[in-house]
Amino acid sequence: MALGKKRITEPTAEDEKLLSGIVEDSTDYVTVRGREWAVQWVRNRARRKVTDILLKEKDEDKVVCKCAAALRLNGYFKITFLYWWMWRWYYYVRQYGEGELLEFIRMCKKKVPAEEYLIAIMLLTGMKDTVMNMTRAEAGRIRAAHGGGRRGL
Repeated sequence: MALGKKRITEPTAEDEKLLSGIVEDSTDYVTVRGREWAVQWVRNRARRKVTDILLKEKDEDKVVCKCAAALRLNGYFKITFLYWWMWRWYYYVRQYGEGELLEFIRMCKKKVPAEEYLIAIMLLTGMKDTVMNMTRAEAGRIRAAHGGGRRGL
């Protein structure tokens, strides 16, 4: 075998189970202070709420508890009706620290469907009507450059 080349191996049963769990949105569990918290795909409203918290929250001590509450609720109606109570429960009553919630947040990060989101954002950005269009002269220069590159000039 040549240096630098890796041999491709067949996936194991464990690898196939992992892939099936990702495709089927299986529930993963994280233990926080002896309790198991379920983690599923992070929905759009939860991601939006986390972004809002990170941008607006002035008190750095509350950020992690607020984000954990939004990620744990993970849905529009749950966040709308229960978020105000849950983050206070985590921060004032349970007094979770950043270290205790780190594994939960790490698992939530894995559950963000980033690829589809990024593709959609790229396509939508190309459709914006506020993007500057090229003049004919710019378009002509770009076409000439592409044509010259293909012919080896």
